Amino acid sequence: MLPWWFWILLWVVLVLGTVLFLVLAAIRLFRGSMRLVADVGEAMESIGVAMEPPGETYAYPEPVDRTPSGVAALFQDPEDASEAREAGKLRRSTARRDARVQRKTRRGQPQRVADLELF
Repeated sequence: MLPWWFWILLWVVLVLGTVLFLVLAAIRLFRGSMRLVADVGEAMESIGVAMEPPGETYAYPEPVDRTPSGVAALFQDPEDASEAREAGKLRRSTARRDARVQRKTRRGQPQRVADLELF
């Protein structure tokens, strides 16, 4: 059997070791959280700079003319409506083709023969 002072010494060492471990863990947790707060502050500053409105204003293109739809098209003459529809289809396909040619020219890609209107 061990003497009574040994048990007291053992428990004192165990309690002091536990307290030391908890203090060191709390210090490490505090330093990590302060580092996290600093990183979040830097990220918020960079987001704030990126979200500022630009100095110059952007000029949006004019909206394209569209054929009437809905109630206005309901009371339109059927021949006029079909002509407007065909004209709109031709205008949209031409706009798509022009955009495709410009995009491929920008990228340096070969063009489609049908897009170049050679024939």
